[in-house]
Amino acid sequence: MTPQVDLTRLFSDAQRVFDGRFELERVVAGSPSRVLFVAHDVVLNRRSALRLHLVPGGTSRRWFEAETELMATLDHPSIRRIYSGGYEGDWAFRVLQWIEGESLADAVARGPRSIPFVLRLARDLFSAMEYAHSKEIILRRILPTTVMMDRADRTVITDLRYANRCLKLADRDKQEASAWFLAPETWHGHFGEPASDIYNVGALLYFALTGQPPAGDPKAIRPPSELRRNTPQILDQMLMRALQHDPKNRYFSAADMAEHLASVMGEFDTPAVVPANATASDDQQAWEGQLRRALGDQYELLDELGVGGFGSVYRVRDLSLERDVALKVLHPYLSTNPEVAERFRTEAQLAAQLYHPNIVSIYGIGSRAGLLWYTMEYIPGPSLARVLEIEGPMPLDRWIPIMQQALSALQHAHAQELVHRDLKPENILIDRRDGSAQITDFGLAIAVHEERARSRDSHSGTPEYAAPEQMLGEAVDHRADLYALSVVGISALTGRAPFQDTSVEAILARKVAGDLPDLRRLRPDIPDATISVLQRGAAKNPEERFESATAMRNALRAASAPWSRGLRQRLRGLFGAS
Repeated sequence: MTPQVDLTRLFSDAQRVFDGRFELERVVAGSPSRVLFVAHDVVLNRRSALRLHLVPGGTSRRWFEAETELMATLDHPSIRRIYSGGYEGDWAFRVLQWIEGESLADAVARGPRSIPFVLRLARDLFSAMEYAHSKEIILRRILPTTVMMDRADRTVITDLRYANRCLKLADRDKQEASAWFLAPETWHGHFGEPASDIYNVGALLYFALTGQPPAGDPKAIRPPSELRRNTPQILDQMLMRALQHDPKNRYFSAADMAEHLASVMGEFDTPAVVPANATASDDQQAWEGQLRRALGDQYELLDELGVGGFGSVYRVRDLSLERDVALKVLHPYLSTNPEVAERFRTEAQLAAQLYHPNIVSIYGIGSRAGLLWYTMEYIPGPSLARVLEIEGPMPLDRWIPIMQQALSALQHAHAQELVHRDLKPENILIDRRDGSAQITDFGLAIAVHEERARSRDSHSGTPEYAAPEQMLGEAVDHRADLYALSVVGISALTGRAPFQDTSVEAILARKVAGDLPDLRRLRPDIPDATISVLQRGAAKNPEERFESATAMRNALRAASAPWSRGLRQRLRGLFGAS
């Protein structure tokens, strides 16, 4: 508000002039030639913005009229709507859409905007830009102060004063104050071209994402990812291309820019639907493209962590919380099967009941575009299977804490009356940050207190590690997990699965016979007491195994105690007492 404006008199005069049509509420902004009121439209019973031009004649009045005429030709949800206009005495006026919200400048003043916010902003601006260009209108100067966000975070451009159709009448000096956001070719008043708007929109998105405008010299602009580490790769690429100095190196059109974003992030409101006849053998690149578009503004797909019979696991970035998570997605050819989809949801629900430092946490479940997924804690590190593949048999000092942690996790799961049923080296992750074991993939878990769980397909599981009663289709309980973990423990000590026959029948025959590897011959360094724990845990009859994970954990601790004391004594002998 400039000091030359007599607000009290102006407000009183305007209320008298518009009496019966508008009830003025307050002055929003003003200068000696222009003033903006928020007013209540008495006839239509709605809030409106009332813009007055106070000085008749001259270039400033013609500029106001030109902008009014331009706005009246446009009808787009992301460009401010004009309802009417006219003259009252020496005043010219227009009635506009009132926007409840805040400017992009005010929003960014609190800090860079969330990545989903930036993606929504991008889509709104692309759409407005493409619409304007179809009308041969170059917007030229959109600023953080003239982009409003309504209460639903929808974008509205409020100022078209410097568009190409108004430029001959514009005050060029005022334009230069916004040079950071203008394309280089428009800095000195050139009419610009569609590529000029692409630069302008790129600068706005850069500002929203990083909290600062791009450098005045396009050659000195730093990639957004240098200022905000979790910037999605597509935004990094898109903004750096939009902000090229030479217009020929930018996007050809707003539609081209929007299509590039949609090809990776999808159209959030109208996602591409995965074909019902998609199969697991479909081209992997095409499948991942479908997944990227389905994940939309929620997650950025980073890399594949593993593939199974029912789905794949990816490392993705949660764009709202800006952290890496693991996402397990059901293969599209299975997601149309109601029984399989229900089982997949149940998997997530069962695993979400567990909260333990050695069990991978479940965060949430989602579906979109015909795909179904759930997200879980991302563990940076290999599976136990990968560790054994690379390093071979595991030393006892590393093996003991992994087994203890896995048994602690089973204690917790069994206390919740959940049985994993598919323990194997692939489902035990080793966190490279602290070496801890993390059990994942409760995909075959059953709630043992539910009678209907007894009738489920107990043949499920991995034959090399499943308990014999599970392979025979008999009822299973928590002792099946103790059997599987014991076999995993034997695998870790020998570097290979103890049951590697060519057929399920041959594996089952060996398990029913109680045929286990001779650990005393294969690993003579392992204490007999530790071997006895594993043999009991992998007993062919459930009644002969430990009665609980707690009992097995205590037995393993007791068996390992003499060895641990001996190790400490040997270390003290080598390095001296500390």
